[in-house]
Amino acid sequence: IAQPAISTVSLAYAAVLNDLGVISEISLGHSLGEVTAIIYCGIVSFEDGIKIIQKRGEVMEREGKQGTMMAVIDIESKILEDMCKNVSQEISEPVVVANINTQNQIVISGSKDGMKKVAQLVAKNHGRGIPLRVGGAWHSPYLNNAAEEFNIFLDTIQFNKPTSKFYSIVDQKVLDDGSVIKNSLKHQMLSQVNWVSAIKNLKALGCDTFLEIGPSKILKDLVLKIVPDVKSESTALFADLETLIQNI
Repeated sequence: IAQPAISTVSLAYAAVLNDLGVISEISLGHSLGEVTAIIYCGIVSFEDGIKIIQKRGEVMEREGKQGTMMAVIDIESKILEDMCKNVSQEISEPVVVANINTQNQIVISGSKDGMKKVAQLVAKNHGRGIPLRVGGAWHSPYLNNAAEEFNIFLDTIQFNKPTSKFYSIVDQKVLDDGSVIKNSLKHQMLSQVNWVSAIKNLKALGCDTFLEIGPSKILKDLVLKIVPDVKSESTALFADLETLIQNI
């Protein structure tokens, strides 16, 4: 229930902003938000997009419960990747880097025992591990079965050419073909969310204003940590959208 509601609220914000003349040059999303961006860009209908979100949430919740996730602070991504690989080999259970949110805030995903062992290594290297209160090990091999079922479902959905530019986190580039975007989404559940690369790439493409659409300001803050010299705002911070428009 929560995920379709969040996406619907975000799209409602976007529709009002469009009416007020604020139209996205390039759209992207973080994990669930990528499906919202796909709807916004006209790649799937709103109705089909909500069906995708519901199915995605259903299979992920069912299959990912074996594991968990942990945020890691102040450990470089390459070092953390090596820690996860070594622990995974040691215990024969999956432990992977799931999200690279900023240069020093990374989220890992996998087995509960694996999280404990990586946390010990992180502490020894003067970092900090913060267990996350999530329903499962998202963006990890624990979702292999979920991804297979989800991908069969996706084949029943019509994907169209985007009506505006869509940036794929999986491919780390702008995609402009519906079938290619569908294939990319098929890999998303198991793929790393490298938010740092995405934001740096968008800045290199000339993006200097970032707007988080929806009831949160988390991504707005992450953007400023990655590229402090851009403008970044969120609809969650303003009582009315007219004030927001004045600020961007």
